[in-house]
Amino acid sequence: MSALPAEEPIDPFHTHPHGGPRTVTQLRAALSAASPADREQFEAQLGELDLDDPEEYAALVRAWRHRLVMRTRPEILAAVAASTDPTAPRYSSEEILADGQAPGR
Repeated sequence: MSALPAEEPIDPFHTHPHGGPRTVTQLRAALSAASPADREQFEAQLGELDLDDPEEYAALVRAWRHRLVMRTRPEILAAVAASTDPTAPRYSSEEILADGQAPGR
């Protein structure tokens, strides 16, 4: 037994401080596991980057890390599925924003 706190495993499919894909190699592996088509698209975009523009590189990595999270987090996938459910209730923005109360409450 150690006096050190137990380390939580790093989930390569979520982006959070000090977690998720932190290198291009890790991002490639996570994209390959999630969607080979996304991996191919990432590689194509990566191959077109201007090496003299580090912000362009950073923006591409941010965008693909975000896309990975959007396609792999269960709560996001459940929300997307619910939004396409034809039997789910629909609310206008006026109903949602009225009086700060949630619709149906």
